[in-house]
Amino acid sequence: MGRHPTKNLNLPSHMRARMQKSGKIYYYYDLGGKPRKEKPLGPDYVLAVQQWAELNSLPAPVRPTVGYAIIRYLSSPTYAALSSGTQADYKFAIDKIQDAFGEAPLDDVEPAILNLYLQKRGVESKHRAQREIAVLGMIFRFARSIGLTKNDPKESVTLKKMPGRRGVYISDEMLEAVYQKAGDALKDAMDLAYYIGQRPADVLAMSKINIKDGVLEYRQAKTDMPQRIAIAGQLDDLLKRIELRKAAYKTHSLYLLVDDRGQKMTKHKLRARFEKAREDAGIAGKDFQFRDLRSKSGSDLKDQQGIESAQALLGHTSVTMTEHYTNRRRGAVITKIPLRK
Repeated sequence: MGRHPTKNLNLPSHMRARMQKSGKIYYYYDLGGKPRKEKPLGPDYVLAVQQWAELNSLPAPVRPTVGYAIIRYLSSPTYAALSSGTQADYKFAIDKIQDAFGEAPLDDVEPAILNLYLQKRGVESKHRAQREIAVLGMIFRFARSIGLTKNDPKESVTLKKMPGRRGVYISDEMLEAVYQKAGDALKDAMDLAYYIGQRPADVLAMSKINIKDGVLEYRQAKTDMPQRIAIAGQLDDLLKRIELRKAAYKTHSLYLLVDDRGQKMTKHKLRARFEKAREDAGIAGKDFQFRDLRSKSGSDLKDQQGIESAQALLGHTSVTMTEHYTNRRRGAVITKIPLRK
């Protein structure tokens, strides 16, 4: 009789987690046999579970855990139907949830535990803490819908509405200060985000496949809005600069944005580089986030070429939306003042 596992109880059957010398955890699928063979699933828990789902099906444990509910959710049609941008956002939250709650039985998770998580995680980021608890609540609702539990601790937890990015406008001086502290990989990312005015997820997803007959063609992940941007001027210069830098690496990626080794620039790599450059520039996180480059792009283009040009670049369905998006950041220019009698 085989030994009963005493750790990593949240993992599905035949899935193993192994700590590497670097301190990073990698996942494997146990194929059995003598000598034992294992299929590498990579270091990403969410992607590893998705691969596992294609290889095996897991019977429900006697006391289903949060980790088991996550596995069921990630292999469900509900998750598969989400846009790539939403999946990426959920993935970041689920990684944190897995670490904190993965081995906890669904029926044992109480509101007090969630409030404690909000308090501790909020020291690092209140926005992310609330987002992760919201995603955890969604996992519990999914678990209830398939009969894994009747518990829903999120129902008794109140999440405060966090202030958005309204009123935040990145001045040319702030942008230049961070840009001067950035490495070549981050400069490429900042320039591309500014020139095409898109969300970070769309910027990171850009590849040579999107370049067709001198036009950058893609669909916005969040709205599925088709966009076609002519490659000319400074955008053309940027793409040539990117290709020249990429040519120096042995690894050649189809993605436009790569790191300092020629490998695809990921969300985590981009965040780390941007936060370091921002800190070196002496600018607080609340004052400048990478996503703010989209609003600056739209606001600047509106001032230079008019509201319709900004609307087209941002992919908004109406001029009213663009007016609201750009004015709330910088404020509209007042052209009329009262005359004193």
